[in-house]
Amino acid sequence: MKFSRRVIVFIAFLSLFLILLCVFQNNRNQKVKIVKEEGAIESENKKSFEDEQKLSEEESFEIVKEIQSSENEKIKIPEKTFINVPFLSQAPFGEWDERHEEACEETSLIMMYYYLSGESLNAEVGEKEIQEMIDFQLEEYEDYRDSSASELVEIAREFYGMNELIVLYDFEKEDIKRELAKGNPVIIPAAGRLLGNPYYTQPGPLYHNMILVGYEGDEIISNDPGTRRGEGYRYDIDVLYNAVHDFTGNKEDILSGRKAMIVVE
Repeated sequence: MKFSRRVIVFIAFLSLFLILLCVFQNNRNQKVKIVKEEGAIESENKKSFEDEQKLSEEESFEIVKEIQSSENEKIKIPEKTFINVPFLSQAPFGEWDERHEEACEETSLIMMYYYLSGESLNAEVGEKEIQEMIDFQLEEYEDYRDSSASELVEIAREFYGMNELIVLYDFEKEDIKRELAKGNPVIIPAAGRLLGNPYYTQPGPLYHNMILVGYEGDEIISNDPGTRRGEGYRYDIDVLYNAVHDFTGNKEDILSGRKAMIVVE
């Protein structure tokens, strides 16, 4: 009887041990399964993140390429361009009196205005505009002779209500082409005698203004109001660029004037 109790106790302990062993093994398998699943999830997430990062980098690269391409298109200068700006001589009827001798700035501005507005310009209209603009300056500023680039922009604003013109200073010669390639004319102030135009009354004006309307290769096309032959007159770009000088207040000191050009903003 005593022996039987021992056997029963032994069997009970053995059963309990086996039960505990099974529970431990089951828990261990569950942990291994969870760890594997978490590892798989982590691996999948890592792969997904790497794929997204790679895609993001590829998209960014494409965006950069697109921006760079767009910038290259913006700064690309065609071989030639021409803007059909109506021509006007500063002496529309060949009368080179004091007013007309000094009217190159006014005439260049008139051509700019009539191009931008799309209005028709002829000699009669041009003469009327020149006289009215000179009278306006005499009334407002008490003088009309020798306007600097910034002063001409002010006249454009006050006389015509034009707010789209600005002055660019200290530019490179290729910037002239770049502005013209935008499809807008450019007004430049210049040391007239450096231009070497054979149609000027020699030796040419100390200070002069003209409007540029295009280029072909290294030739800049102008509407030069200083001569009746000025429509489409071509200047070598180096000659023109070298002659560009803003008015300093003294014609005799014109060569110390800054590089300046009036452009459409």
